[in-house]
Amino acid sequence: MSKEYLNASLAPEKRAQALLEEMSLEEKAAQLTGVFPFDEEYKDFDGISKRVPHGIGEVSTLEMRRMETLEEVAVWQKKVQEIVMENSEHHIPAIFHMEGLCGPFIQDSTSFPAGIGRGAGFDPELEEKIAEIVSRQEAACGITHILAPVLDISRDSRMGRQGETYGEDPALASAMGAAYTKGIQKKETAGRKTESVAKHFLAFHNSNGGIHGAVSDTPPRLLEEIYGKPFQAAIQESDLLGIMPCYCTVNGEPVSASYGLLTKLLREEMGFQGLCISDYGAVGNTHGSQHVGETLEDAGMLCLKAGMDMELPNPSGFGEKFLEKFRTGKADISVLNRAVLRVLTAKFRMGLFEHPFSLHGEELKGVFSQKTDREVSLQSAKESLVLLKNNGVLPIGSDVKKIAVIGPHADCARKFFGGYTHMCMMESTYAIANSIAGVSGVKVAKPEEIKTVPGTNIQSDETEEFDQILRRQKPDCRSLLEELREKLLRLNEEITKQEEQSENIDRFISKVRKYLDLEELTPAVLNDMVKAVYVHAPDKSKGHREQQIDISYDLVGILPASLLNDLQNGETA
Repeated sequence: MSKEYLNASLAPEKRAQALLEEMSLEEKAAQLTGVFPFDEEYKDFDGISKRVPHGIGEVSTLEMRRMETLEEVAVWQKKVQEIVMENSEHHIPAIFHMEGLCGPFIQDSTSFPAGIGRGAGFDPELEEKIAEIVSRQEAACGITHILAPVLDISRDSRMGRQGETYGEDPALASAMGAAYTKGIQKKETAGRKTESVAKHFLAFHNSNGGIHGAVSDTPPRLLEEIYGKPFQAAIQESDLLGIMPCYCTVNGEPVSASYGLLTKLLREEMGFQGLCISDYGAVGNTHGSQHVGETLEDAGMLCLKAGMDMELPNPSGFGEKFLEKFRTGKADISVLNRAVLRVLTAKFRMGLFEHPFSLHGEELKGVFSQKTDREVSLQSAKESLVLLKNNGVLPIGSDVKKIAVIGPHADCARKFFGGYTHMCMMESTYAIANSIAGVSGVKVAKPEEIKTVPGTNIQSDETEEFDQILRRQKPDCRSLLEELREKLLRLNEEITKQEEQSENIDRFISKVRKYLDLEELTPAVLNDMVKAVYVHAPDKSKGHREQQIDISYDLVGILPASLLNDLQNGETA
C-alpha cells in the first residue's frame, strides 16, 4: 500500500481516489451511512463502537444539546471520533454534522433569529457574518457539515415549517442563501473547513394542503424558476458543496430516488459537484411511505443510483442487505464507488484527516466566542422587526393608544428562541410526541400525566424543567417585561437624579426621547410607564399574562411572506 492518500499536498480528489483503491467493500459501505446516538445512547461509547465496526461516514451531534459545558462537547466529539477511526481499517475520520440555521446546539453558542425574520431584514452582508460565526463555533468543536441554509420557498402558511425559510420570494432567498453559503465555506477554523448543506431540494413547501412531506405537484417551469432558483444561486455564486433532498414526492417521483432531479437537474444542469446526503429517514420513507422498491434495500439502491450519496441518520435502505447486493455482484460496484469517492473527497477537503478532533480547554474557548458575536445577533434581531400599518383589517380605532398583549410572550424569555435554536432543541427532549422532522419524541407518559395548554391537547411548556433550560443556556436573557422594568426604572432614577441636581432636565429628556423613539416624554409620563409594567403584569400562576406596551421602535423589516389572505391588503410602514 502506497499511503499516497496521506500526502496532504495532493488534491482532495487524488487523495480520495488513492484511498478508495485500498478499501474493502465493508469499509466503503460504511462511508455511505451515519450513526445517530439518540437520547441517552450518546453516553454509551461501547454501543456506539458496535454500530461502527468499519468506521462511519457521518455522526449526528443532536445530543450535544444536552451537554452542559463546552468542554463536555469537546470530550464527547474526540471520544467518538477516536472510536470511528480505530474501527476503520484505514483510520478514516467521520464527518460530524449539526444544524446551523439559528446557530449551534452547543452550550455558550450564539443564537440567531429564524430564517423568516432574517428574510425580513434582507441583509445579505449580515447573513454572511452570521454564517461565519456558526461556521467558527461548530468547526471549533469538530463539526464540519452544517445543515443550512434552508432555501425553501414558502407560499403556503399552512406548512408548519414556514419560519425556517427566508420567505416567498426566490430573489430574496437566492441572495440570502448564497450569502450564508459563502459565510459557512469561506474560512478555516482549527485546520478544518466547514461545508454548507442546503435544503430541502426541491419544492418542499409546495406540498398539497401544506402537509409536511406530502405530494408536491409542481410543473417543471415553476420547479426550476421559483423553487430551484435559490439552489442555483448558492451553487453558482458560492460553490455550494452540500445538498439535502426533501421528503416529498414531486410529480409522482420521490425526490430521494429521482435521477431526473438529483443527477440531471442538480448536477448536469445546475452544475452541483458536492455531496448529496439524505434527510433523516428519507431513504426509508421512499419504501415505507412512498412505496417504491419491493424491499428497503431495493429502495436504497434506487436512491444511490439516482444520486443520493449518503443515508442519514442511520442505515436503513443502505443496510446489510443493500451491501449484499454488491458482495454477490447483483449491483454495479461502480455506482457504490462513485458515492464513496464523493464522501472521501469531502473529508479531505474539510481537513479531517489532519485535524479530526475538537479543540479543548482555553484554546477552544478563545476560538469559540468573540465579543462581536452577540452584536451580530442583536443587529439581526433589530432588522427582523416589521411594523404593519392597520388599514382597517384589525378593529382598532385611531384613538387607541394602549394595547394589552395577551399570552406568554411578554414574560417568558424562551419565546424569543424559535425552531432550530439550541433552546428549542433542548425543549424538545421533554416532548411526548414527535417534535423534529425525522426524530421521534423522547419522553413516554400516560395521557393523564401530560400537562396541556388549557382548552387544547397541546403539551404545555410552562413547567419548571423548561425554565431550567433557560437558566442554564442563557442565564442573562431577560424577558420583554423584565427588560422594560430594568430600562424604565433606570431612566426614571436618572431623571430624578438630574432633577435633584437641578441640571438641564430638558436636554436629558431630549436624549431619552431619542433613545426610546417617543414623540413626547416627560418625567410624569416616564413614571406612568414604570408603573404600567409593574401594575399590568399579573402573577405567572394565572392562565394568561398581559402587558401594556406604550413604546414604539424604529422597525425596518419588510414582510418576506404574505400572512394569509385576510392580511393581503395590509401595508408595511
